[in-house]
Amino acid sequence: MSSIDLKALNIFLNSPVSQDMIHKLVVTTLQVLPCEDSKLQSPSNSSSKDKALPSLMTFITKLVRYTNVYTGTLMATLVYLNKLKTKLPKNAHGLPCTRHRILLSCLILSSKFHNDSSPKNIHWAKYTDGLFNVKDINLMERQLLFLLNWDLKVSNEEMIAHLGRFLNPIKEDLIKSAKMRKFLQKQQQQRQLQQQHQQTPRMSRSSSNSSTLSLHYRQGSTSSISTASSVDSSMESSPTSKLHSPSHSHVLYENKVDPMIEFTALSEERKLNRMLQELNSTTHY
Repeated sequence: MSSIDLKALNIFLNSPVSQDMIHKLVVTTLQVLPCEDSKLQSPSNSSSKDKALPSLMTFITKLVRYTNVYTGTLMATLVYLNKLKTKLPKNAHGLPCTRHRILLSCLILSSKFHNDSSPKNIHWAKYTDGLFNVKDINLMERQLLFLLNWDLKVSNEEMIAHLGRFLNPIKEDLIKSAKMRKFLQKQQQQRQLQQQHQQTPRMSRSSSNSSTLSLHYRQGSTSSISTASSVDSSMESSPTSKLHSPSHSHVLYENKVDPMIEFTALSEERKLNRMLQELNSTTHY
């Protein structure tokens, strides 16, 4: 049992009851055991002696309509019918109403076993439109439980084995849809790869442009730095800047200037100071 079988079974059991399902039940019931081939008669031990015996198709169709039975419950009835076929003796022979009894009892047991709430036997008697009474239904239910040895479990394997006609089309659709999904996923992956390849050159070009811009920026910044350094050096060499810097001599000694240059600069500084003092004295007078 594969995963696709379980998926198909789950889809099928959640689908509504169809006429094909009812037809499958009728065909399986006809194959359980041979019965007398006679005209439509009333069943033996029935409360209505003059009640005509309907066809199996009409009988089960009315029961499905009255009970609103689920697909799973109805298909479990199919499994019970096949189990009963293996339990009965090979020389078993039934009356014209035996098939109706078998089908009804299998449906009743399936409904009671697989559902939390199920119609009572008095209600099932009403659903048969008076064809069977409560005593008939109680008897056929006990007889079926005895024949099945009270084994009412229905496994997924049994359902899949008996529902191949319904599950095969569903499995084919699942396989096709899975292949289509894989194909679409491959196409989407190819498109994503193409988009990535198309975006990669653009990103490289933009990165090269940014690198050139940063290079220009760096060159401009270095030139501005050199300019600023030249301005600072000119300011330091000017006499006014020396006048306004009190620690000028200290800076010169720290920078290890040539002694001759230092002596000349100091002598010039003394001369300028004297001139400034003379100017200040004349302005005061």
